[in-house]
Amino acid sequence: MTNTSQTALPTFDTTLPLIDGSTLTLPVSSSTPLFVVGPNGAGKSGLISTLFRRNHAHAVRISAHRQTWMESNTVPFSPQDRINYELSVRGQDRQPDARWKEWNAAIRSGFVIADLIDEDNKLARRLADAYRSGNEEEAVKLAAEPQPLAQITELFAGSGILIRLAIGENSTITASKNGGPPYSIALLSDGERAALLIAGTVLTAKKGALILVDEPERHLHASIVTPLLLQLFGKRPDCNFVVSTHELSLPVGIPTAKTVLVRDSKATGDDVTAWDLDVLEPDVKVDDATKKAIIGSRRKMLFIEGTSTSLDKPLYELLFPGVSIFPRRSCREVEHAVVSIRDAETVSWVQAFGIVDQDQISPDQHSSFNAKGIYPLSVYSVESLYYSPVIIAAIAERQCAVIGGDPADVIQTASMKLLAAVASEVDRLAARMTEQAVKDRIGMQMPDWKAIQHGDNVNIIVDAQAMYQDEKARLQSWIAAKDVEKIVGRYPIRETMARAAVVAALQFKSLDQYEAAVRKLVSENESIRTILLGYFGGLVAALA
Repeated sequence: MTNTSQTALPTFDTTLPLIDGSTLTLPVSSSTPLFVVGPNGAGKSGLISTLFRRNHAHAVRISAHRQTWMESNTVPFSPQDRINYELSVRGQDRQPDARWKEWNAAIRSGFVIADLIDEDNKLARRLADAYRSGNEEEAVKLAAEPQPLAQITELFAGSGILIRLAIGENSTITASKNGGPPYSIALLSDGERAALLIAGTVLTAKKGALILVDEPERHLHASIVTPLLLQLFGKRPDCNFVVSTHELSLPVGIPTAKTVLVRDSKATGDDVTAWDLDVLEPDVKVDDATKKAIIGSRRKMLFIEGTSTSLDKPLYELLFPGVSIFPRRSCREVEHAVVSIRDAETVSWVQAFGIVDQDQISPDQHSSFNAKGIYPLSVYSVESLYYSPVIIAAIAERQCAVIGGDPADVIQTASMKLLAAVASEVDRLAARMTEQAVKDRIGMQMPDWKAIQHGDNVNIIVDAQAMYQDEKARLQSWIAAKDVEKIVGRYPIRETMARAAVVAALQFKSLDQYEAAVRKLVSENESIRTILLGYFGGLVAALA
């Protein structure tokens, strides 16, 4: 016989004393999360700690000062030890100094591992019981339920973390990346472990719990923490969330969210006992002065094409000091990042800009990109900067000062070898540039949906061979004129032996050694920096 009775959901004490002697009840509700914002030292962590102490029987707390390391990917205690440890930890978390101190960090991560494995085992037992009892309908329903680790894998994917989690042998939790071999979750990066612990804690919380999250952005980049939390809210509509954060873009994702603005607090001993705070209704914007108090001066973020190991990031860090550089794998990803942040600029207190390579941008796209805060390089790619004639000449001067020789002779040798390397690839380089030009020409003539609905037709004809011959003639004329600057600026020299030819002529042992010398030159020579900044169009003025 099925038990149809429902356990009453808990109620919570969220009434706080205010500095002026009055009280205020925080609008905690399962229908929407409550965000707590305010400057450092205002009393946000004290507020979270107070809410936990008052509601500890039904509250789950994720502290700001949490540690994310794990001793292993297995449960580090017996079931009985788990009960004892949990009683001890919850008792410790009810102490006033819990707002800044955490005991038994390794044990706490073990709780999450144990809960995830236990939830997986519970589902497996329920499924087996349904099959044994002959209840095929129930068994099919249970088989379709996602296991917690599968849900976290899904959450990770939606947050840009391409990690797959699974139960391994001997009740371990393993991770794998891009279909590779499984490895211990203890070996995940700091941010990946932080995301796992937050997600695991939320997904295994009891129904109706008050989930208190203090500074989820610790160990996590804003591009990860926002989508991760928004997805978790959707997974647990049965829980009540209070989130203390410095990341003002978080409430933007939920139009109905309310925000508590903590301005100040009063402490008695180790305990925060009263607050100066306001509850902001949805759509109420935080003024600029408060934003500056919460997260400091407006941050400038520059999204670039490439990876953390490519040539772009270290050079751009030298050219744009004080700007945070974030690589993205493609032009499309740069555009998405910049536009997303600019859409939330009224609350995020961040200015976002982008740099994309010229190789993917047609002239007609430049103004559109600039309007979005994205600036295409005026040359093909970052290699065009590293191997431009002005850089080669400056490096040759430095080399000859150390190893001897005539800089003019070295520069001429490097230029001739570069031209010879490009000359051997004329056909392919011309074809590569024609390929992009053809795509651009077709794209410009493509009808939009309105034209198609109207009945318009289009017959696109592109004379690729004529374009190819023109491109080939252009490149051959530049080679004949020994115009290294135009060649390096227009063509993908990284696809030729031109870079290696230059490096050999300048007597460097490797590309890496030469490119490191270029960055040293840029860091020490202001006139060189000024010349290179000229390749970025209006970006320099926009950043200023």
